[in-house]
Amino acid sequence: MNKQLNTALAALFLATASIAGDEKDSKYYVGVGGTTGTGTAEAALAVSGFSLTASQDYDSSSVPVKLGMYLENGNRLELSYQSNDYSASGLTTETVTGINIDYKLFLEEPKIGKFVPYGVAGIGMNEWEDTAQYFVGNDNLEGFQWGFGAGGVYGIDDSLELEATAQYKKTTWQDILVGSTTISYETSGTELYLGLNYKL
Repeated sequence: MNKQLNTALAALFLATASIAGDEKDSKYYVGVGGTTGTGTAEAALAVSGFSLTASQDYDSSSVPVKLGMYLENGNRLELSYQSNDYSASGLTTETVTGINIDYKLFLEEPKIGKFVPYGVAGIGMNEWEDTAQYFVGNDNLEGFQWGFGAGGVYGIDDSLELEATAQYKKTTWQDILVGSTTISYETSGTELYLGLNYKL
């Protein structure tokens, strides 16, 4: 997924939200919030018949935006765009952008003045902008992400709600070629989200 695709999907995201806002009884909502997280990046390579691994802990933060749809069964489907800043001790900050689709399974119908929990599972595609040039010849890496977790919403009024989520996410990145050596790379960690949703 390149920058042009990211831009196109973000534009589609905003256009859909605008169209949904014209409906009298919309089934859509928009959300924005902030995340903080910790995780581990792990690289593995084979050299002369031996398998070598190395890992590095990191911190992450982002301000995701999302478009959600209320489903007839009471659950929700969300499309989100996220630009994460990853930082680790001794390393410069790296940026990972991604498009995610999440399915949220609610235990009961959300109500005003009540916190209602849900379970969530999702998939996504990420792009890592290797601005520090750690991987020579690989300016941008693409990765497939999956995750699961739990959260809940608190209804403030008919249109506004507060949302909190904790998710485990794992990304498997494309193989990295350094000279004649192929390196497999994965990142995984926990992400905490707090934000607001507005019904269109």
